[in-house]
Amino acid sequence: MFKIREGSLDDFQQLLTLYRELYQARALAEPDYFKETDHPIDIEFLEEVLTDDKKRLYVVEKAGEIIAFTIFIGMNQMETARTEQRRIIKIEEMYVRKDHIYKGIDQHLFEKIKKFALNRGAEEIILELPEKEQEIIDYYEERLRLVPKFRTMSFKL
Repeated sequence: MFKIREGSLDDFQQLLTLYRELYQARALAEPDYFKETDHPIDIEFLEEVLTDDKKRLYVVEKAGEIIAFTIFIGMNQMETARTEQRRIIKIEEMYVRKDHIYKGIDQHLFEKIKKFALNRGAEEIILELPEKEQEIIDYYEERLRLVPKFRTMSFKL
């Protein structure tokens, strides 16, 4: 069985390992944008996440080993002449180790995010995914009930 808890500085080495796996996959999928690196995060990054009261880090542990994590931020969109004021939660990262995907761990993490969002009065949770990750997009639409809202278009020069 696994447990979800708030992350801490003590988790740095295990998170670094997961970030390496994540960014290796991103570099393979989008080599023009991401690069392979042994240090995709540093301790200062983790300190910033943990000390920013708008951000949260949850980790999923199984037998003392971190197998998944999420980082998200609460944001206030101010009212303008073109937009309504609203409070949103933006998931900056959500990653499940390769050998644990499709086992419902992301659903449990998402439930934790939803609970946080409801307690903060948020109206929406946003997660951006690369277009090339169609399998993950389909999975999140089905399992997490996320729906596509915007699409980023690009023209490479």
